[in-house]
Order: sequence, then C-alpha cells, then structure tokens
Amino acid sequence: MLQQCLKIFRFSFAANTPSLATPWSMRPFKTEVSVPIIRFHDAQPTGQSITLDQELFNQPIRRDLVQRLVRYTDLYNKKVTKATLALRDAASSGAKNHPQKKTGRARQGHRQRPGRNKGIKAHGRKIRSLRIDLPRKVRLQAYKVGLTAALIEGKFTVIDTEKLNEGKTKHLVQLMKGFESFTQPLLIVTSVDPDDLFLRASRNLDTLETCTVKEFNIIKILKFKSILITKEAILQLTESLKQRKLTLLGENKIVKKKYSEFPIEEYDPTKPLDLKFKVLREYLEDFEKLKQEGQLDKFIQDMPKTKKVGRINTINHH
Repeated sequence: MLQQCLKIFRFSFAANTPSLATPWSMRPFKTEVSVPIIRFHDAQPTGQSITLDQELFNQPIRRDLVQRLVRYTDLYNKKVTKATLALRDAASSGAKNHPQKKTGRARQGHRQRPGRNKGIKAHGRKIRSLRIDLPRKVRLQAYKVGLTAALIEGKFTVIDTEKLNEGKTKHLVQLMKGFESFTQPLLIVTSVDPDDLFLRASRNLDTLETCTVKEFNIIKILKFKSILITKEAILQLTESLKQRKLTLLGENKIVKKKYSEFPIEEYDPTKPLDLKFKVLREYLEDFEKLKQEGQLDKFIQDMPKTKKVGRINTINHH
C-alpha cells in the first residue's frame, strides 16, 4: 500500500515537473504540491496530506547558490591549528655570527633568519580561521533551493509522528521494517522537542540517523537519499524560514522597540505611586509619616536653603 501511494505521488510529480533540468529562472512546480502523510508505526498512509509552502519548496534550481552554501558550511568551524615559529620565537643566543666589518665576509644578521641552516620558515603558516563570508539572504535562498531539489528527487517522506510507546531498540527495529525499501541509511527529522523514548531507541542503530529542525542543514539534504520528516517538523521549518530566520526557534535576535512604541500612561492621582527604586520608596514613606504627624511644614522650614551665586550654590544654615 505504501509503495502504491508513493508511486502515485511520484507520477503526479512527473506530471507536475519533468526533472531538475529546468531553466534556473523558472519555478519547477506549476501548482501547489501536496505530500501524503505516512503512519510511522505501520508505514501505511493515513489518508491525510500536507500542502507544502511554495516559498520554500518551489524555488528555481540554482546550483551555484547550493555550492556556495556547502562550502560556507564546510569551512565554518575549520581552523589552522598549527603554526611555524616566528623570528621572535626561535631559540637562539642573539649574538652576531661575526663582526660587522673588517672580516672580508658578508654582513650577517640574525642566526635563525630564513635561508640559514636551522633557520625559520619565511611566510610560514599561522593559526587562523578558514571561515568565509556569505550573505544571509544567499544562505536562506540556497537552503530553499536544496529543499526544492530534494522534493523533486523524491527524498522527502512525511510521517505523522516519531513518538514511541517504549524506548527499546528492538521495538524501533520492528517499526523500521516497513521502510526497508528506502535507501539506507535513513534520516529522521523531528521537531525541536523530540520524543525521549525515540532518541533512546535510535541511539544504537547504524542505519538510522536523527536530527532536529535546528540541526537540519544543506549537508544533510545532500548526504541522505531518504529523509523522513514529521508533520510538526514541517510546520516548524515553514514558520521559521518564512520569518527569514536561519537561527531556528529560540535563537532569534531581540528587536528593540522605539520610544514611540512604548505606551505612555497618564498620571492618576487616585492611584498609589509605584516607585521602582528602594531609596525613592523610603523617601515616600518618610514624607507620608511627617504628613500624618503634622510636622511637614516644620521639616520644610528646617531644611537648608540654597542661594545661587553664579555657578556656585551656597547653603545657608539657620
């Protein structure tokens, strides 16, 4: 039943788009694409389908953008960790080889200079990062192109959920027998909060690899030929990429509000004052205490008076 459903789906694919060999400026799908949802526990269709977003899964095939993103991802964390010795780091006495003049020989500089025996290497390698720059919009567009190409090639299979009743590896092996016809190894993409029992059961399987929506990148799209992705993961991926955010779900930048966007409340004398600082609250308590005891006027009269003389304030004590 699963194979018949997928054959019908791939036949509709073939009618909708011929192959990846479409002009780079054209969208491969002419209409919306609906993918059937497969039940994970018995590998049978549920009778439901999910309509994929055209902004993510229907982009012109730009192989140059994918190549740039793959190179950017591959070099992101690569570094040169070893370096040759510089002249200041080389071990030497610092003494001259022979006097500067009156020897009939050529002038000699540092003993460890490049070109001498046991000298340092000129322009040697240094510790540095191999990371390259790639604009954010290019990265986002290349990721969408990778999703579109994987959909055309028939890599994606949408499952309802990844949740298991027990976290046993043998139980998961029995469930995966329905997907034996798929190219191994399989990649299962889960939501941001995957099932703990599923992670525990899939930990020791060589033919299965799991990742969340955050970890799903262009390298995994190109590496695996069969990708099972849950319905919830599709929705989270669509929501995050629609907002043009590559850091998915929980790592978004904080957008600062302008002063005009903050609401300004009018002063209401009937409401008690809500002071933020402790010092101001203490001043307010002392003020209310003096007001109740009737000593507020005396306190004001006893306060030191200031007299402004130019830029200097002088205090006159009674």
